Amino acid sequence: MDKTMNKNRFLTVLLLVAMMLPVVVFAQREEVGDAISFRDTTWYDRGFDFYISGGMFWGGKKTALYYNGSRYNECNLDYLFNNEYRRKEILAAVVKIYPNISMNDEIGYREKDLNLMPTYNLCSNIGLGVRYKIRNNWGISLSYSFSRLTVNTKFLLYVPGQVPSNTYPMPEMTLSAKEDRSMIDLSMSYLFSNVHRVIKPFLELGAQFNYVRVKKFDALLLDGKNNPVLTLTLLDPYGGENYVPGVDMQTFNVIYGGPGFGGSFAAGLKIAVNKYVSLDPTFYGCFSHLHIKPYGEKVTTFNYGVMLRVVVNDFFLHNNM
Repeated sequence: MDKTMNKNRFLTVLLLVAMMLPVVVFAQREEVGDAISFRDTTWYDRGFDFYISGGMFWGGKKTALYYNGSRYNECNLDYLFNNEYRRKEILAAVVKIYPNISMNDEIGYREKDLNLMPTYNLCSNIGLGVRYKIRNNWGISLSYSFSRLTVNTKFLLYVPGQVPSNTYPMPEMTLSAKEDRSMIDLSMSYLFSNVHRVIKPFLELGAQFNYVRVKKFDALLLDGKNNPVLTLTLLDPYGGENYVPGVDMQTFNVIYGGPGFGGSFAAGLKIAVNKYVSLDPTFYGCFSHLHIKPYGEKVTTFNYGVMLRVVVNDFFLHNNM
């Protein structure tokens, strides 16, 4: 876990350095004079901009609660522990690792032992966008971005009669989830074109349409070396039918998630490389209603990210060829 956190911190710092480096470099070009004209990169003329972006994304922790295994969630641990066959599978795997547990014991979980503050792991974000400059400094943009978020959390198993000690710790399981999130933003943009000849701040404000799909939600029992001894899904492939081993059961491609909506904003710097290309370090934030309901309630969650856009200005419609 510490290695993962250090890696995420390193990637974040590296991204921030990469975003700020163009500011330092191009600030030195302020004195170049008329050798390079940046007028065409500042949205004075109508036309299209196209961009690609990449960066880091942080998901709001409110919806991460969907993956803590609570019986109040759509996908929960009751799916496993209320099934006698799955419960016996878990008990048999626990017995292999914990010598103080036997096949004569009962096993389950308690709500109070679940993590009430799970969080998404830091993830990457990629995107595409197009902007049309409708008049001086104003534009309207349409963008698409994608992130694959993950959640990892642990909970204690409950064995009646067992008391935790230094010799015999209580068994625990890990919950691991993977969520694909697509976001489409329709935004109005404004560029502060008189601030600097090369570096110009901009703001965006818009509406968001999103789509979430839960790709994986597993309960894992790990050994002392963090190798999985048992992996069971909490996503129901049998359409509500109880799992019975050895029976040819019909499976379904059940979709957990769906469409949602929200509002978004962005702020950044437009740094001209030449009169057709700019680098735009950008901070992005959104308040989103996602189609997953922690504890049965649809919530609004704040998500944010930092990214670097590579913008091709007026690719089709520019006045000066």
